[in-house]
Amino acid sequence: MKKLAALILLVLIAALLVGCSLTSSNSNTGPCTAQNLTMGPSNFCTTALSLPKGSTITFVDEPDNGAIHILVIGTNGNSDTESGAPDFGGTAGHSMNAGDTWTSPPWNKAGTYHVTCTVHPQTMNLTVTVTG
Repeated sequence: MKKLAALILLVLIAALLVGCSLTSSNSNTGPCTAQNLTMGPSNFCTTALSLPKGSTITFVDEPDNGAIHILVIGTNGNSDTESGAPDFGGTAGHSMNAGDTWTSPPWNKAGTYHVTCTVHPQTMNLTVTVTG
Protein backbone atom coordinates (compact mmCIF):
# COMPACT_ATOMS: atom_id res chain seq x y z
CA MET A 1 0.00 0.00 0.00
CA LYS A 2 2.88 2.39 0.79
CA LYS A 3 4.45 1.62 -2.58
CA LEU A 4 1.18 2.44 -4.35
CA ALA A 5 0.85 5.74 -2.45
CA ALA A 6 4.46 6.63 -3.28
CA LEU A 7 3.88 5.78 -6.95
CA ILE A 8 0.74 7.94 -7.09
CA LEU A 9 2.61 10.81 -5.44
CA LEU A 10 5.46 10.45 -7.92
CA VAL A 11 3.04 10.50 -10.87
CA LEU A 12 1.32 13.63 -9.50
CA ILE A 13 4.65 15.42 -9.05
CA ALA A 14 5.72 14.49 -12.59
CA ALA A 15 2.40 15.76 -13.98
CA LEU A 16 2.84 19.03 -12.07
CA LEU A 17 6.36 19.51 -13.41
CA VAL A 18 5.26 18.86 -16.98
CA GLY A 19 2.37 21.28 -16.55
CA CYS A 20 4.66 24.00 -15.21
CA SER A 21 7.12 23.61 -18.05
CA LEU A 22 4.32 23.88 -20.60
CA THR A 23 2.84 27.03 -19.12
CA SER A 24 6.16 28.83 -18.72
CA SER A 25 7.24 28.39 -22.32
CA ASN A 26 6.60 30.95 -25.01
CA SER A 27 4.14 29.63 -27.55
CA ASN A 28 5.34 32.13 -30.14
CA THR A 29 3.77 31.09 -33.43
CA GLY A 30 5.56 33.55 -35.69
CA PRO A 31 9.05 34.88 -36.16
CA CYS A 32 10.44 37.01 -33.36
CA THR A 33 10.95 40.39 -35.03
CA ALA A 34 10.66 44.07 -34.18
CA GLN A 35 7.25 43.98 -35.86
CA ASN A 36 6.09 41.06 -33.68
CA LEU A 37 8.11 40.68 -30.47
CA THR A 38 5.96 38.31 -28.44
CA MET A 39 6.06 37.97 -24.68
CA GLY A 40 5.25 34.78 -22.83
CA PRO A 41 4.33 34.48 -19.15
CA SER A 42 7.80 35.61 -18.04
CA ASN A 43 9.95 35.96 -21.15
CA PHE A 44 10.56 37.84 -24.37
CA CYS A 45 10.74 35.67 -27.51
CA THR A 46 14.37 36.78 -27.81
CA THR A 47 16.99 38.44 -25.63
CA ALA A 48 18.52 40.58 -28.39
CA LEU A 49 17.15 42.50 -31.34
CA SER A 50 18.82 44.64 -34.01
CA LEU A 51 16.91 47.26 -35.95
CA PRO A 52 17.62 50.26 -38.17
CA LYS A 53 17.37 53.80 -36.81
CA GLY A 54 13.80 55.13 -36.95
CA SER A 55 12.21 51.70 -36.39
CA THR A 56 9.65 50.80 -33.75
CA ILE A 57 9.10 47.56 -31.83
CA THR A 58 5.63 46.04 -31.51
CA PHE A 59 5.37 44.16 -28.22
CA VAL A 60 2.69 41.45 -28.19
CA ASP A 61 1.63 40.02 -24.83
CA GLU A 62 0.32 36.56 -25.71
CA PRO A 63 -3.40 36.29 -24.95
CA ASP A 64 -3.22 32.88 -23.28
CA ASN A 65 -0.42 33.58 -20.80
CA GLY A 66 -2.42 35.62 -18.25
CA ALA A 67 0.69 37.68 -17.46
CA ILE A 68 0.97 41.38 -16.75
CA HIS A 69 4.20 43.06 -17.92
CA ILE A 70 5.49 46.54 -17.13
CA LEU A 71 8.12 47.51 -19.68
CA VAL A 72 10.79 50.11 -18.90
CA ILE A 73 14.09 51.19 -20.38
CA GLY A 74 16.75 49.56 -18.17
CA THR A 75 17.92 46.17 -16.97
CA ASN A 76 16.97 43.62 -14.32
CA GLY A 77 13.60 45.26 -13.62
CA ASN A 78 15.07 48.69 -12.94
CA SER A 79 14.11 51.80 -14.88
CA ASP A 80 17.26 53.59 -16.02
CA THR A 81 17.84 56.66 -18.17
CA GLU A 82 19.61 55.56 -21.34
CA SER A 83 20.33 58.63 -23.47
CA GLY A 84 18.79 58.22 -26.90
CA ALA A 85 16.28 55.53 -25.93
CA PRO A 86 12.60 56.23 -26.62
CA ASP A 87 10.27 57.07 -23.75
CA PHE A 88 8.50 54.02 -22.30
CA GLY A 89 6.56 56.12 -19.77
CA GLY A 90 9.46 57.08 -17.52
CA THR A 91 9.97 55.13 -14.31
CA ALA A 92 6.32 53.99 -14.35
CA GLY A 93 6.89 52.20 -17.65
CA HIS A 94 4.30 50.87 -20.05
CA SER A 95 1.86 48.30 -18.59
CA MET A 96 0.54 45.45 -20.70
CA ASN A 97 -2.05 42.79 -19.95
CA ALA A 98 -2.43 39.43 -21.66
CA GLY A 99 -3.61 39.98 -25.23
CA ASP A 100 -2.35 43.59 -25.44
CA THR A 101 -0.24 44.90 -28.30
CA TRP A 102 1.85 48.08 -27.99
CA THR A 103 4.17 49.75 -30.47
CA SER A 104 7.11 51.62 -28.99
CA PRO A 105 8.04 55.13 -30.04
CA PRO A 106 10.73 55.19 -32.76
CA TRP A 107 14.30 54.28 -31.88
CA ASN A 108 15.95 57.34 -33.46
CA LYS A 109 19.52 57.19 -32.20
CA ALA A 110 22.07 54.49 -33.06
CA GLY A 111 23.38 52.62 -30.03
CA THR A 112 22.70 49.76 -27.64
CA TYR A 113 19.75 49.99 -25.28
CA HIS A 114 17.94 47.76 -22.82
CA VAL A 115 14.29 46.92 -22.15
CA THR A 116 13.20 45.05 -19.04
CA CYS A 117 10.01 44.02 -17.29
CA THR A 118 9.66 45.22 -13.71
CA VAL A 119 7.40 42.26 -12.91
CA HIS A 120 9.83 39.62 -14.26
CA PRO A 121 13.28 41.20 -13.72
CA GLN A 122 15.38 38.03 -13.89
CA THR A 123 13.89 36.57 -17.06
CA MET A 124 12.80 39.55 -19.15
CA ASN A 125 15.80 41.54 -20.35
CA LEU A 126 16.05 42.61 -23.98
CA THR A 127 19.09 44.24 -25.62
CA VAL A 128 18.15 46.48 -28.54
CA THR A 129 20.88 47.47 -30.98
CA VAL A 130 19.92 50.38 -33.22
CA THR A 131 22.04 50.69 -36.35
CA GLY A 132 22.84 53.52 -38.74
